[in-house]
Amino acid sequence: MKHLNHRLRPLLGAAICAALLFIVSPSGYATGQQVLLGHIPPGVSKLAPIGRLEATNHLRLAIGLPLRDQAGLDTLLQQLYDPASPNYRHYLTPTEFAQSFGPSVDDYKTLAKFAADNHLLVTATHPNRTLLDVEGSVADIEKAFNVKMQNYKHPTQNRVFYAPDREPSVNLGVSILHVDGLDNYVKPYTKHVIKPAPHGGVGTPKGTGSGPGGTFFGNDFRSAYAPGVALNGHGQKVAIFELDGYFTSDILQYEQQAGLPQVPLTNVLLDGFPGVPQSID
Repeated sequence: MKHLNHRLRPLLGAAICAALLFIVSPSGYATGQQVLLGHIPPGVSKLAPIGRLEATNHLRLAIGLPLRDQAGLDTLLQQLYDPASPNYRHYLTPTEFAQSFGPSVDDYKTLAKFAADNHLLVTATHPNRTLLDVEGSVADIEKAFNVKMQNYKHPTQNRVFYAPDREPSVNLGVSILHVDGLDNYVKPYTKHVIKPAPHGGVGTPKGTGSGPGGTFFGNDFRSAYAPGVALNGHGQKVAIFELDGYFTSDILQYEQQAGLPQVPLTNVLLDGFPGVPQSID
C-alpha cells in the first residue's frame, strides 16, 4: 500500500525560512546542514508516535526552490500598477518571468542530481524551475532529509497521520524553499453543502438572475459588475484549482443554458489523479 500526497502545494505563496549553514569544500560542493523550517504540523511535538511509517511505502514530494532577485520582483510589481511607470501593465510572459526571477538552470540541475543521488525518482519538471516532483521510498526519503517518518493519532480526527520527527535537513549547496508531502496532517475536503429542497421538492425562486430559479449566469454578472464593456475574454486563459474532478457534460449544459460559446478545456492532473469525480474523505 502506498501513501500518496494529495494536499495543496502552497510553496510559492508562503515565505518559508531556511537556516543555511554552508562550508564550501574544495570540490565546490557545500557541506554542513541546511535546515528547512516549517515542516512539523502544529501540535505534533505534544503527540507520542504510535509507530514508524513503513520503510517500503512510497511518498510523492514536491521540492520547491525560492525565486531569484526578490527585490527586483517587488520593484517590478510596483511598476506594473503605477500609471506613471514605463512598465505600467507590461506583464511578463511565463518564459520572461522564469528568465528574470525563476531559479537558475544550474540550481535546478543540482537539485535533480541531489534527488538522483538519494534514489528519488524525478517524476516531473516544470519550465519555471520552481518545483521538482519526486517519488521515493520512505527509507530513501528519511536518509535524504535526515528524518524519521512517524505515525501519529490525529488530535481532532479519527485517523492516523504521518509526519517527520524533526525538521528536515540536507547537505546541498542550493537553497530549498520547502518540501511538500512529508506529512498528511491536513487532508483536503469539500465544504460544498447541498441544501434540501423545501417540502414538495420545488423551491421558491428568490434570485433575479436569468438562470433557472432566478440563479445568475455569466451575462448577469457582466451586467451587474461591468455594464457596457465590449471585452468577451477572447485570447485569455483562466486557471481554476479544484480538489476533485468534474463532469464535462455539466460545463456543456451550463454553456447551452447560458447561451455562451463552448470554451476549450485543458486539464492539468497532479499526483496521478485520474480526473474522475470522487468523494474526498
